[in-house]
Amino acid sequence: MVELLRNAHFIVTVDRTTKIVRVTRSAEPFDSIEQIQQECLAVTDALAMVDRSAMSLFLDIRAAPGRNDPRFEEATLRLRTAAVRGFGRVAVLVGTSAGALQVRRHSREDGIDRMISDSEDELLAYLTAVPRRR
Repeated sequence: MVELLRNAHFIVTVDRTTKIVRVTRSAEPFDSIEQIQQECLAVTDALAMVDRSAMSLFLDIRAAPGRNDPRFEEATLRLRTAAVRGFGRVAVLVGTSAGALQVRRHSREDGIDRMISDSEDELLAYLTAVPRRR
């Protein structure tokens, strides 16, 4: 596993064997909207180092402080979409039902499908499954 980014808010790693890029959100709260934008751009820059079409994305947001105020939502919409677009599959590991509801809403808003679960094993199985031929 290769680490692409580590800061107070995110760790981004890539496992070229399983073809999974993992973004883990820490419990550290953001101090400002500007910091949110700065940190999310750092994640997007790290993700630019991988061939998204050949990889799956695993987002672990269990530790993230709950937040859905309008300024936060507005600040993260474009960056959130840019971070997940282009991956073969996207899975989101949540810790609460409220977190799952928020991620489902994000999926509807940005049109990018995500598998959402509180089971890491279930999500990893989804990301590594060979697609069936029709």
